[in-house]
Amino acid sequence: MGEEESFSLAGTSASGALAVSVPTAAGAGGGGGGRKCRKDVTVKFHLMKAQVVAHAYPRHHTLDEVKEHIACKFQVKSKFLLLRQAGAEVPGQRRLEELCVSEYNVCDLELLLSDAAREENVQLNLKLYYRNLTLPDIITVRIPSEDGKPSRDVVVEIENQVITKPFVGGYINKANNIEYHHAFTQTGPPPDRLARPGTKFSRDTQTVCERTTTTAIPRCQAVQHSGLELAERKVPAGQCRTPLPYESFQELERRKDVAGKVTLIQRNFRRLLWQRLIAKSAAEWRELQKQQQTNEAGAESSKALAHNKTAVARTYPKTNEEFDALFAQIHCWKENELKLIRERYSGAPKIAEMNILLDKEIQLLNGVERQRRAIRREQSEEVVERQLVKISEPKRWVGCNNQVIEMETPQTQRARFLLLYYRRLKVALPPGDPQEHIALLDELSDVIVQENHPATDELENLLQRERQLLVCHLGTEDLSILRKRQLTLLADIIRTDPEKAREKPATKLCRKCKKLRPTHAFTVHTRQRSADVCGQCTSLLGSTVDIAVYRSILRAVRRDERKRGSLASYAFIIQENDIKHIVENIWHGHSVISNDADRADLMLPRWNVAQDWSPWNCVCLTEQETRAHLKLQRLDRFYQPSVMKEIQSKHALARSVFGQLREIDQEFTESGDWWQVGLDGKLV
Repeated sequence: MGEEESFSLAGTSASGALAVSVPTAAGAGGGGGGRKCRKDVTVKFHLMKAQVVAHAYPRHHTLDEVKEHIACKFQVKSKFLLLRQAGAEVPGQRRLEELCVSEYNVCDLELLLSDAAREENVQLNLKLYYRNLTLPDIITVRIPSEDGKPSRDVVVEIENQVITKPFVGGYINKANNIEYHHAFTQTGPPPDRLARPGTKFSRDTQTVCERTTTTAIPRCQAVQHSGLELAERKVPAGQCRTPLPYESFQELERRKDVAGKVTLIQRNFRRLLWQRLIAKSAAEWRELQKQQQTNEAGAESSKALAHNKTAVARTYPKTNEEFDALFAQIHCWKENELKLIRERYSGAPKIAEMNILLDKEIQLLNGVERQRRAIRREQSEEVVERQLVKISEPKRWVGCNNQVIEMETPQTQRARFLLLYYRRLKVALPPGDPQEHIALLDELSDVIVQENHPATDELENLLQRERQLLVCHLGTEDLSILRKRQLTLLADIIRTDPEKAREKPATKLCRKCKKLRPTHAFTVHTRQRSADVCGQCTSLLGSTVDIAVYRSILRAVRRDERKRGSLASYAFIIQENDIKHIVENIWHGHSVISNDADRADLMLPRWNVAQDWSPWNCVCLTEQETRAHLKLQRLDRFYQPSVMKEIQSKHALARSVFGQLREIDQEFTESGDWWQVGLDGKLV
């Protein structure tokens, strides 16, 4: 043979590559003592993801030949491969012996794909590489000799024969009926091959490891034997240990008493668990007691605060609700006095006492009315200012994810612009030269001319009159009445929508005062069929019931509905009079469980917590009963059948009384007014 053949055995692992190169001799005799063997170069190809493959090539091979060979292994074209060394591409005409080779004849190269390969989606598949990798059956191993003797070649035959492994059990998957067998790894060569003549080498003979060990019992123990007849007893020097008497198994178990010790440990462990549980329960009980005391103290403080607030409101009333409460208190006092007069007097004394009572009632009503008018005069400017600020604010509504959205409209911008002139006009006349104030009046006249309102002409006349009076050097006191008329007309212009200024408002005849009034001046509630009494006549009748208690109940209901996210509930439609009707006429003014008749402690929570609040989905309970009721899941497990029937009858009555509430709710929802729920601080 003229040339040497080179075989390589390569594999990859987590730590790198393994390459074995065994060159074969040129001659048949393998004597090669007169020729110098040429060493091959092992080339390590570094792929992506830290993968390495290795091959052995003759030193005179060029990189183009190496590229052709490795391309055949990966079954790709050689033009798609790039070989780099130390980050630089290596020319294809260079030989392996010219490259940087280590002392162990190993050359490291990077095997990459070109841009054309990426465009055609060509990849280097290691599974395909190892599938095409074949090992030779006969190799020649060169064994170097010692003492300067020439090396010798040994021909090695590799036998790779598949043997039949024995069946050692398995199992069947019930889902897909696939049968799995246990692996048998300690398999040796078949017996028929062992019987052949010649020396054989197997894995069993190469991995056998023998060792000698000593075995001793874990403790010293006496043994039983039949006894030895000795002529002389040999006693070792030093301390001699004599064996203890023989102990049977029952005696050993009785002495150890393992069951008794286990029982003792379990009993003590249970005692420890009970002590920990008792300590934990005691800590929880103390925490609950502390929380209960805190809640009771908070409830008492809130009640005391409400009582003080009520006392201050009755002593110094300011709002219409507080004056209505005073009228209701006077009415209750009158009813009690009439009851006493009927019981004690009759005839002429009774008439005299009733006249005296009537005079006292007239005095009380006149005093309350004088106080209300005085408060109205004091708060008239503040009320007008508050209304104008409300009109000039941007439109707000609740949008996605409960975010408040604001929008400026031409009406709000106009109101805010005119509000500046209103505030400047309200300021007192500065002393000295009135030219500055006359300039303000001229500027306001130019602005008013652009407004489309019936009162613009009258306001212009008043402004012209004030100019003439300022020229005559009149003081602020002489112009106060004129200034009030100007501010009233300007506020009316700001409050009026310019698009609807010329439209005639819808009016209706009041049944009491026989006057035509606008429709918004009539008081309405959800249970009435028609609105025929205006709000002024209703206020003249006076309130006979303190509505503040029912207002607090309604606020509590709305607060709970707002927390639950039910902004379209019926709770935002009904009014205080409706709550009064529900409490007094449907639930008869007491709790359905404890019959507690204290109105200040009553509440109207949901009957079915999963549904929105409505007059036919509520129950009259006290505050403590409400907290317990809202925690229940199954109502039929905690309420008696008689109580359930009574509540269902109340709900049927409420459904019949508030029958038209569904139509009002539909209008309330479709009109978009429910988006404003939660924006007004008075609703909270």
